[in-house]
Amino acid sequence: MKPEAGVADVPASGFASLATERTTVNFVSDPRTAALHLAEPLADRLASTPLTDGSEATARLERWRDREPFDNERHWRDRLAADGLDEDLLARLLGETSADLERRLPRPWWTGWLTEAATEPQVAPEEAPSTEGEPFLAPVADDLVGPAVRRLRADLERLCERAARFDPAALVEQLRTGLAWRLHAMLGRTMTLELHLARNRGELTAAEPAERFAQFLTLARDPAWRRGLFFRYPVLARQLTIGVEQWYANNLRLAERIAADTEVLSRRFADGADLGKVTSISADAGDQHRGGQTVAIVTWDSGLRLVYKPRSMRLDQTFSALVDWLNDAGLTHPLRTVECLDRGDYGWSEFLVAEPCRDAAGVRRFYHRQGALLALLGLLRTNDMHAENLMALDEQPVLVDLETLFQPRLPDTNEQLTGAEQLAQQATAASVLQVGLLPAPAWVTREGRAVDISGLGHLPGQQTSMPVPTLSGIGTDDMRVKLERVAMDLPDHRPVAADIPLNLLDYADDLLAGYTEMHRLCRTRRADLLAEDGPLAAFGGMRVRVLLQSTVTYSTLFRTGFHPDVLRDALDRERHFDFLWRRIERTPALTAAIAAERRDLWRNDVPYFEADTDGPVVYDSEGAAVEGLTVIGGLDLTRDALRDWDEEHLREQLAQIRGSLAAAAINTVARFEYPVYSSPEVAEPAAPEEFVRAADRIGVHLRSRAFVAGDSAQWLGLSSHMGRNWSLGPLTPDLFNGVAGVALFLAELSRATGDSSYAVLARQATVTIRRQVERDPHILHGMAGLPGIAYTFCRLADLLGDESLRDDAVGLAERTRAHDSPDAEFDIVGGAAGTIAALRVLHDQRPESPAAEVIRAAADRLLDAAEAQDAGIAWLPAMMRENNLASRPPSGFGHGTGGIAWALAQAGGVLGEDRYARAAQDAITYERSLFRPGDGTWQDVRDPDGKAMTCAWCHGAVGIGLSRVGMRDLVPGDRAAIDEEITVALDTARRDGFGISHSLCHGDMGAVELFLSAASLHDGPELRDETIRRATSVLRTVETEGWICGLPFGEPTPSLMVGLAGIGYGLLRLNDPTRVPSVLTMAVPTPPQRIQR
Repeated sequence: MKPEAGVADVPASGFASLATERTTVNFVSDPRTAALHLAEPLADRLASTPLTDGSEATARLERWRDREPFDNERHWRDRLAADGLDEDLLARLLGETSADLERRLPRPWWTGWLTEAATEPQVAPEEAPSTEGEPFLAPVADDLVGPAVRRLRADLERLCERAARFDPAALVEQLRTGLAWRLHAMLGRTMTLELHLARNRGELTAAEPAERFAQFLTLARDPAWRRGLFFRYPVLARQLTIGVEQWYANNLRLAERIAADTEVLSRRFADGADLGKVTSISADAGDQHRGGQTVAIVTWDSGLRLVYKPRSMRLDQTFSALVDWLNDAGLTHPLRTVECLDRGDYGWSEFLVAEPCRDAAGVRRFYHRQGALLALLGLLRTNDMHAENLMALDEQPVLVDLETLFQPRLPDTNEQLTGAEQLAQQATAASVLQVGLLPAPAWVTREGRAVDISGLGHLPGQQTSMPVPTLSGIGTDDMRVKLERVAMDLPDHRPVAADIPLNLLDYADDLLAGYTEMHRLCRTRRADLLAEDGPLAAFGGMRVRVLLQSTVTYSTLFRTGFHPDVLRDALDRERHFDFLWRRIERTPALTAAIAAERRDLWRNDVPYFEADTDGPVVYDSEGAAVEGLTVIGGLDLTRDALRDWDEEHLREQLAQIRGSLAAAAINTVARFEYPVYSSPEVAEPAAPEEFVRAADRIGVHLRSRAFVAGDSAQWLGLSSHMGRNWSLGPLTPDLFNGVAGVALFLAELSRATGDSSYAVLARQATVTIRRQVERDPHILHGMAGLPGIAYTFCRLADLLGDESLRDDAVGLAERTRAHDSPDAEFDIVGGAAGTIAALRVLHDQRPESPAAEVIRAAADRLLDAAEAQDAGIAWLPAMMRENNLASRPPSGFGHGTGGIAWALAQAGGVLGEDRYARAAQDAITYERSLFRPGDGTWQDVRDPDGKAMTCAWCHGAVGIGLSRVGMRDLVPGDRAAIDEEITVALDTARRDGFGISHSLCHGDMGAVELFLSAASLHDGPELRDETIRRATSVLRTVETEGWICGLPFGEPTPSLMVGLAGIGYGLLRLNDPTRVPSVLTMAVPTPPQRIQR
């Protein structure tokens, strides 16, 4: 029996309510459609349905309304209006019974499939299928699949009567495997629940778990049981039916196109040779769009393999023509294009097989070409160039999917962002960062996990950042859905085999050279490119895909839409899909597309949108304009960008590329080389004013790089999540890497120079910090979290004369107290130790605040988490454990045991409890066990060979020395040993503490801070004088080397601990160390006193 409508007529199904009674299957039409045509009749027909406050309908309504963002009344009204509803009408829909539905509505189109399935001959259950690598749940849908299989086979046989291009029976069985896996995925969660229900009801009587599982599969193959399943889960029945109908329609369409195109394919791809019969079709490659359509791989018995794409290939052909034009214009290493054929609504392209480079020189040419592609794709406003869209063919990086060229500019209406943040985002969107080729973490979770799927990243051995549902216990009656991170497949984007190490930094110069060549070539041929008959003009009037949400978001929403809780009633699934409304405050303009997104999800599709390259309209998957959403065409933006390209733009983009590579190196390389330079001897120490002038030069640079809009300010730079997942982009709000650190430096600089413009910029930065903290629910500990911002606000309250900042600090302490997440980092940067250090200031200034309570909780957490060592106690941060950076607790201040010990000692002083000081002493005992007398310093446990002896604040001697300076008066019984350790730390710093960067975290200014802090313990001038001489030497290196930040390449970044703000802060401290306190220990000013010289 034919269904009552085709795929194109599948209703939008916004509120396709499916009755929950077992004996009938009833449906509600889409209320969005009803609102346009039947709104009043619908209301009249529901008027007789009584509704009381205690009804189930009212409870369901309240659950819906209480979810984010509908707890905002305005957003709730917008949501109802989108479907022509009000609360009363929705409540009555929620309260309808099966009988109400049956009286009010006709049966929908797809029930014809169920009717046809119900009339199938009743076949006795076969033996339970194998579960080993098989879609063993798919037979549950056999009643639906059988008719579709027979129809497709019959249609292919009729097609072969004109030209025998297939073996219909063999081809259909092959295609059926792909369908089985899709149905298996849809059924997984519901069938797992039914397995456990059957066991609990005593329907599985065998003795062994495997036998009971086999019984269940046999039961599930009984037609009567399957019909009962569909009555219990009518939404599941609907989605399975749609999936089967799409499979039939799309494969028939593909077969018809193969038959029609055989001759032209032969001429285009096989020099006119006979292709023979189709031997295989793999029609499940990639995501489903537009009614279940997917990319397919088609193979003929002649050996030819082609890629079928259910979209126009005109864009691909025009891109290839542009690349050929650029090759002819003189590229040093010409770029390979992909042979393709456009057939209007669909097209074909050659099938590529990856192959590694033959030699090292080829790898360098590969990355030179990658740089050229990066420049070109950036110019063409391309995004989503992740690793799966790229293939390495010897020394050629080849793009295999080009549907996201010429991305339009979406409306900038994010009400949650400050004006400065919007400017920073626009700059990012117009830069190389947006292309997706450069390494960058994606999908960072609250726990700080992320993956890199970029075209230049995506390393082997990655796991998904978020847990995904998988079936565990398969083959037993204890099978269950388990959420776990799983291994990710490695695409074919690397120029070497998967098992060969590849350090992207080794090819940075090649990448930068390729980018530079393409950038300058496009500028040289700018007039030709922009001509009315030039290569860019050929892209006019084309359609490109527009990504309004990440595919991951859509896919996750679709996958979780097959939980049994939302498969009994379509209104529950609608409420699930209303997750799409959560972006209403972030991107309110995009809510215009939600109706189309919901429709696509109900069709088992990943939502799909397009826009013209040179027009303002966004189109949905049916080709209809999305009302209320207008954009600026990408082709116009490309032309504007090319007109503005110059050497300054090139320098900016090269800096962003280097920044991305630097971040990738930190994320993926256990140990990497910093720039190395020598510190010159100086005859005359610098005067205090020279340090201020040097800091002022940094301030001028930061002021010139700021994005300022209205009362807010923001910067681009490298940020991290608790020291991992570094990326280049708008700064985070924190003190360690973010806006707070920059603001603190600028405020101190204003005081030191008298230049009020720095104070103004610092105030503007606080507006951004406040907004970022307000909208980000993630609460982090330590210097890199809310406590670090609270410390900053306490300092800025005095520097800027704004007591409201101190009030905000109290609020941040309250949020930290209310947040009861476990701390797995422990350290100063991202853990409980940093929380103690940061909130001491607030406790001193506002004793009534919750600071002391939070400090106590953090200190107790450290005591509870302490692990006994062969000597003393210590803590191994989760970041190091999970990333296999160390198997033993590290030394040092920022990430090491010395900082945690120091913080515990501080907690003992604040709270007046000796137990914290005793724990601090035990921690020192462990750190002393890492001392290597022969080397005169402490071991860096991150080095598996045990040979590295880092000398920095984060790890090693500088941080250990600072911790001992701060603990000297808090553990008086150990003073002699502490003084000796300070001396050793100073000696180590003299030998190894200078010459890799100028940063506070692991560079010269951090080492200078050790000397400056240690000098405060001595009455004599010798150590003070040495401090100034060493700081002067740092200034002299700047004259020859420039400012060198604590990143690979020494790449400049605005931030405090590894960047320019921290270097400048250290210089201001040298001018006046009592009024500019140590930020490495989150201290506060002491009474004025200058260093004696």
